[in-house]
Amino acid sequence: MSVCDKTTRLIAAAMGRDLEPNEARFLKEHAAGCAACREHLAAAGAVTGMLKGLVPAEADTPLGFGDRLRDRLLDRSGRRNWYGYLPTIRFRPMELGLLAGLLLCALATVGFFYFNEEHPQPLLLTSKEVSTETPLSIDLEYLAVHPIREVAVTIELDAGVKFHSDYAEVAAARSHTWTGKFTEGMNSIPFMVTVEKPGTWQIRTRADFGGWRHEHLITLTSTGKMVTMAQYQLPKHRI
Repeated sequence: MSVCDKTTRLIAAAMGRDLEPNEARFLKEHAAGCAACREHLAAAGAVTGMLKGLVPAEADTPLGFGDRLRDRLLDRSGRRNWYGYLPTIRFRPMELGLLAGLLLCALATVGFFYFNEEHPQPLLLTSKEVSTETPLSIDLEYLAVHPIREVAVTIELDAGVKFHSDYAEVAAARSHTWTGKFTEGMNSIPFMVTVEKPGTWQIRTRADFGGWRHEHLITLTSTGKMVTMAQYQLPKHRI
């Protein structure tokens, strides 16, 4: 084994243990008279921080020498991690901007799905088609977890819809408020309407109880002969 080979092996050994005093002395004395080994020691000191005390002050290293020596020493010492074999990636400013844009798009997509999950869309409850010659019966249903003494349910009609009632004041009204009480469980409030002319019309309802506002949206599409009804339950919200 040549003296330079012994120097290289001692530098590799220093990656895993402290050098013996005689080994450290050998490296320092040999590097004083060998330019190649002096460069090895200088680069190893820059890479590991463990051999700086052995490097002569006048030692200098060529560009990129430290990276090459680090790889060589890690291979010899057997301490190279799996990620050490991955290529080093350097990005230009334009590429970094593109990556940042892609990251923002990904975050926006996640936020969109999170927002829709936190704010659910209207739920279709019923859908049916009836003749315009007969009144349309609609049931509003509310679930109460305990009895409620007083509840007010307001029903508002578009201009093309009319309440069907034997009471003239109800039939002529554009809105009606039902008041009563809810029992524990499902409660149903029925009412009847007629559609006076073709078009698409809406009925909006709201009921406040238990600290929440419960709303329904009912769409009525009339061809003049048939009416298609779709009843939606809107997401409840705090009041």
